[in-house]
Amino acid sequence: MTTNLNNFVQVRGEDFVVNGEKIFFRGFGLGSWMNLEHFMIGLPGTDTMIKKAFADVYGEERADKFFDRFLLEFVDEKDFEFLKRIGVNHLRIPFNYKYFIDDQNPGEYKKEGFVYLDHIVNLCEKYEIYGILDLHSVPGGQNPDWHCDTNSGLPLFWEYSALRDTVIKLWGHIARYYKDQPWVAAYDIVNEPSQVTNAKVFNEFYEKVIAEIRQYDEHHIIFIEGNKFTTDFTMIDPIDDPQVAYEFHFYPFVDEPAVLTPEMDRARRKEIFAEAFGKLVSIREKYKRPVWCGELGLVFEREQIDFQMTIIEDMLDLCEEHDVSWALWTYKDAATMGIVYPKADTPWRQLTDEIKQVWNQHKEQEKGEALVDYMAATYFKPISAEERYPLQFRMRTIMQAICVEQMLKPYLEKRPWEEMYQLPASFHWENCEHWSELATLIGKYTKV
Repeated sequence: MTTNLNNFVQVRGEDFVVNGEKIFFRGFGLGSWMNLEHFMIGLPGTDTMIKKAFADVYGEERADKFFDRFLLEFVDEKDFEFLKRIGVNHLRIPFNYKYFIDDQNPGEYKKEGFVYLDHIVNLCEKYEIYGILDLHSVPGGQNPDWHCDTNSGLPLFWEYSALRDTVIKLWGHIARYYKDQPWVAAYDIVNEPSQVTNAKVFNEFYEKVIAEIRQYDEHHIIFIEGNKFTTDFTMIDPIDDPQVAYEFHFYPFVDEPAVLTPEMDRARRKEIFAEAFGKLVSIREKYKRPVWCGELGLVFEREQIDFQMTIIEDMLDLCEEHDVSWALWTYKDAATMGIVYPKADTPWRQLTDEIKQVWNQHKEQEKGEALVDYMAATYFKPISAEERYPLQFRMRTIMQAICVEQMLKPYLEKRPWEEMYQLPASFHWENCEHWSELATLIGKYTKV
């Protein structure tokens, strides 16, 4: 059967096109769904730690039932009706490799990965919203932070070829399955690599994974992400594949926290944003390919929401002015970065509000750095900021393990299984509310 490429999003010069017409992506990531993120979902630990805590408290069979329900009920048709209503045309769909690969039997693929992805991809097809598959967690971790499900604080994926080979084969497996699905717009190979030190390893991985995909699928776009949480592309060589494009993420307040304060003049904030954005978008000139801002967003707070909308507007204006497609991070979570979130009286929010009394995710990095400093001052000589930066990630994995034991499990143990099993229903559309201010702002760009 010959595939009709007109139905697929394709790369043409520095643009994305479909049916020969230019398409501009405006949408969301579906964060904390197939890859739990502690601060977004309101539970301490990494994805694997959280799931193990549920299994320890309720047993593996019940834990599996809980997360199966969570995955199939987190987003449904009513969510897609809302996305369509505000003009969204794509979703970045993050997933953890563990839904496909058993670490003890890496050559045998699990079936549930496609069950959950298809739940979303089928809705994408029905509502004509493109899905971009994003491998958010790989064996060993592609960066040192919690959101790649690392338990070491080290990006071991870049140290072991055997780990990379497993992911290369996985992408071939996925490409075989989705090769004829035009509503899957692209494959996002690995989310936010960081602390990659070997350029040869970095480039060979991308070359090999593209070659593996192209054995089965010649027409889907493949997104390449850079180093330093996809903000640094100095290591990445141009790739000779006509359907390769490049992705960066835009969180300018990481380096300039003052931009999040109302005291800063908006004109000055725009200058800071423009300078940071200009460095990132320059990769389009380097590669002569389209670029996509695959993540940008904020932690929203009720008392600051009007001010925070000006920050989002300033970031989205830069994307629009520079002709850069964008995906806000994120669509739905437990009232952190999502436009949609469970109401305060839902069981999920009641649980996470209790946990917040003893666990503050915002302090995690600060405490990690403080513990490294304490260790150095007590037992060693003072260490530099450069040394401290990677070490605090390792310290935080120890803290996360303790937090799960002392600040997650006790709150699970207080709740009987019958009550806990109902918690995923908190994410049903009718049990949620949304930031109407953000929906209105998005409408400015989508012009629905």
